[in-house]
Amino acid sequence: MPPAAETRIRQPHAASYREALHPGPEVQVPGTPQTAAPRSGLLALALLTADTLVWIGIFSAFLGLLHLFSTGSSLPNASVVGIPLGVSLLSSWLVGAYDRDNDFRSLRFASEFLIAGFFAAIVGAGLVALFGSYGSTQLASRFLLLATPLAYTLVTLYGRRLLAGRSGWYSNGLRCVLLIGSPEEAAALQRALELADRPATVEHLDPASASSDYLLTRVTAPASPDPARPGSLPLGAIVLGPSASPLPTGLPPLLVSIHTTRLPVYNWPAFWRQRVRMHDVHDPATAWLFERDFRLTTISVYWHVKRLVDIVLAATALLLTAPILLLAGIAVRLDSPGPALFRQQRIGFRGKPFVIYKFRSMRVNSEAAGTTTTPGDSRITRLGHFLRRSRIDEIPQLINVLKGDMSFVGPRPEWTVCVELYEQQLPYYHLRHLAKPGITGWAQVNYPYGQDVYDARNKLSFDLYYVTHASLILDCTILLKTFYVVLGRIGGQ
Repeated sequence: MPPAAETRIRQPHAASYREALHPGPEVQVPGTPQTAAPRSGLLALALLTADTLVWIGIFSAFLGLLHLFSTGSSLPNASVVGIPLGVSLLSSWLVGAYDRDNDFRSLRFASEFLIAGFFAAIVGAGLVALFGSYGSTQLASRFLLLATPLAYTLVTLYGRRLLAGRSGWYSNGLRCVLLIGSPEEAAALQRALELADRPATVEHLDPASASSDYLLTRVTAPASPDPARPGSLPLGAIVLGPSASPLPTGLPPLLVSIHTTRLPVYNWPAFWRQRVRMHDVHDPATAWLFERDFRLTTISVYWHVKRLVDIVLAATALLLTAPILLLAGIAVRLDSPGPALFRQQRIGFRGKPFVIYKFRSMRVNSEAAGTTTTPGDSRITRLGHFLRRSRIDEIPQLINVLKGDMSFVGPRPEWTVCVELYEQQLPYYHLRHLAKPGITGWAQVNYPYGQDVYDARNKLSFDLYYVTHASLILDCTILLKTFYVVLGRIGGQ
């Protein structure tokens, strides 16, 4: 193991946060320095060069196909190539595609990259339209200008995911979190990280025994730790638990300095929202309820765009799946007595009841035997097992989307009987109805099928996060993760 290098971190000898943000005396602490900036710069230049070559290569391939099927085609001028190329590279840069610290394997980055690529294709083609078209037909040239950025987005995203999967690649994923608070808070945070599929070691530090010397030493832990030795993992963040207030004198200025120069420091609610990406529904405090001002209860451009996308996608999906709908309906009727469609009253937007449509996968009147299903449930028909695993039973919900009862993405609508039970036992459960229910949701892609109130409480943590953070990027992330879940046939109950 090489000798430890020397790293400097500012230790403020100040009594106020303002003074802590200004340069102060420095002390040398053993540790490993951060990645040098020139290395990141060279990597960004290499990625930019590769992206440029990929874009030109895809464009040339599509142009060659256009020449095969079109006569009289001519080579485009420099502006026709340069404008959409520049727009594509700019969109990649805006979402952090050249930032070494970005986690290229995360679904959030994939969502941002795909959305940026989609809009880059539209904007690039629109700008080129000002300079005219080329080729034998305007339709062919427009198709080329739209197809190239879209193909470029898919190819470069796949390449970045492969690159990020190589050993030695640094990302912003958490490996270890230092919680300043009680042991109960550390245990709760550990369970939440595991539940959210973001495993990380949570170290506990009692606020009364927290010292500046320990923090200075801990934040500069070696980059090549011994996993078997406690306290050797490099810290990714510091979290202040509810019991950490008030902090010992002198510690807040040091934490501010660490936060601005070394590691992020979060308070309890902020870490749950930003890193765990769920709400702590066990927290008796209600301040988080009003932090985003409940903007979902107001009319916004996002909701109009989402409704428009729902209508277009639902109508298109119904047309494409019409043969499957017909065959599935006939198969359900032949498999067991009863109607092909299952109808049940669910609670929707702002508590309004509506009737949901699904292909029937259970015997008629099975609800009388219980509100949830279990693995190997005898009430599920022979065909029903296949319908559930393949998600074909969910397709009729596209009708609910067209009617406006549901959206593609949102908290899953629950049966009226279950809602009455949960609202009696779970505080804030009614808040999940501030968003329109969806075919898939943040809780569905992060938590397995629930069977009791305990599961409902955990899923509520994810639903409330969606209610207060709904966005186009989050919707795209959920759809991508749903795609992975469906392919893996997870949660088929």
